[in-house]
Amino acid sequence: MAYIPLARKYRPQFWREVVGQETAVRTLKNAVKLGKVAHAYIFAGPRGVGKTTVARILAKALNCLNPQGEEPCGECENCKAIAKGNFPDLIEIDAASNRGIDDIRQLKETVGYSPIKGKYKVYIIDEAHMLTKEAFNALLKTLEEPSQRTVFILCTTELDKIIPTIQSRCQKIIFRKLPEEKIVEHLKEVCKKEGITYEEGALKVIAQAGEGCVRDSLSLLDQAAIYCENHITESAVREFLGIVSAQRLHEFVKNLLEGNLDYCLKELSQLQEEGYNLTRFWSEIHNLILKALIAKKTSEEITDPTVSLLMEQPLEKLLYLEQIFSRALGEAKFKEPLQVFQLAVLKSDLIHQIIPLGELLRKLSSEGVTLKTPTEQSPDILTEPPKVKEKSKVQNLEETKTKIQQEEKTTFESQSKVKTATEQREEKVELTQKEEQKTQNQPKEEVKPTSEGKQKIQTSESAKVEKPGELKFTKQQFVNKLLKDDIIAKPLIGVIYKNLQETPQGLVLKLKEREYKTFQHEIEKLKKYYGKYVKVEIVQEVDKTEKKYQRLKNTRYLF
Repeated sequence: MAYIPLARKYRPQFWREVVGQETAVRTLKNAVKLGKVAHAYIFAGPRGVGKTTVARILAKALNCLNPQGEEPCGECENCKAIAKGNFPDLIEIDAASNRGIDDIRQLKETVGYSPIKGKYKVYIIDEAHMLTKEAFNALLKTLEEPSQRTVFILCTTELDKIIPTIQSRCQKIIFRKLPEEKIVEHLKEVCKKEGITYEEGALKVIAQAGEGCVRDSLSLLDQAAIYCENHITESAVREFLGIVSAQRLHEFVKNLLEGNLDYCLKELSQLQEEGYNLTRFWSEIHNLILKALIAKKTSEEITDPTVSLLMEQPLEKLLYLEQIFSRALGEAKFKEPLQVFQLAVLKSDLIHQIIPLGELLRKLSSEGVTLKTPTEQSPDILTEPPKVKEKSKVQNLEETKTKIQQEEKTTFESQSKVKTATEQREEKVELTQKEEQKTQNQPKEEVKPTSEGKQKIQTSESAKVEKPGELKFTKQQFVNKLLKDDIIAKPLIGVIYKNLQETPQGLVLKLKEREYKTFQHEIEKLKKYYGKYVKVEIVQEVDKTEKKYQRLKNTRYLF
């Protein structure tokens, strides 16, 4: 007879044999017992925790000819056929390879038929998250209103990829990873049945490598039994799994704590040359640090010498080490692990500069520096404060009113005294304008020119008189004056520079209605102080629809 691997040989066939999924098993057993089996389930969880196995046990429990309570008998014709995979009413579909809409159409055609041999027709869709969106949509109506005595079970490792409309039509049962202790107990039972001798540390290493999955742990146990010839030792397991031995771990941690950086850096590069997984090595040390931190605050017994060595360090140093190791593990996913871990070793050298708080206080006290606690600094803190006579509500209201009135007076006086910067600038501009007007209005003393200088005076006066087409300011000069005076807001100055035009009559500022509304206050200032230099015109805007209408009106169409 061909050899059967342990993962297949010890696959559970009954509810009582399922390891570590008590919640899921209890829910399904009660559903069978009370006759309240749903038409569709979603079994979600990581790999190798028993989703498909539990689905087959449910199919057995529903179609067993001689059920023993909620358990299938395992001896009737239907139970044996389901165990062999020959039962016609149990249809298993691999959604990874049959993921299209045509496969779902074929499934819908067979759903309408009644069961051939059993009471229920059970469809197990494995890796259901691999179905396409179109296939899911084709399955919606079937899942919502299936034919009688039909049960759908969708097994998936990625629940988020199943669309919400499918999830809302199914009952969700979550499968979780198993704790290390339960996997070790299960491996011990398998070893006893198979006649395999073992070291308990070896089974713990296998359970850790299995990462909470029973199937992976059994496969590793099978491989270890073959490698060790049915006598499993921890060193042999670490060797064939590529896990660094506990002795090398201890030496690395010891040198790291002592500050021997040369040894640690060389050990990391040597481990990589020997083919070990550096990330796994680093995560093992991180787990040891976490165990030391937990054991330092609890009464847990520690047998690992590396953990006890770490527990001798102060809490501050352990917390700093844990932070360095956890960050390095995160960075190693995106960078070269060797470089990341070597840099972390260099950072860990700072651990020797960390001084615990208690030790620091003792050093300060020995040097004569006394630090007072808050109670010593203010001994009256602990004593009760003197009782103050309670005032009536009327007195409190009167006091608040007087305070408010005083504050209002002070604020009014300060506002009346202080002038803003803009007001001061405006006053300066007004003064300059008045001075200009005075100089223009003052009569000039008449000087009788000689006959020779009359022509020169006439030419100079004619040059001074402004021609009707001459500008007092250019566009650039006017904008520079606005910026220099700093009376008009700068956003409006930008609009002025954009819309200002030089005409023979002078400067003209053409603004749109919405621009005038937004800067109305500033434009009034502009008219007040600079009205003699610039003329402001408001242009009415035409809607886009009216523009289009006018274009269409002006164009001629040839038919």
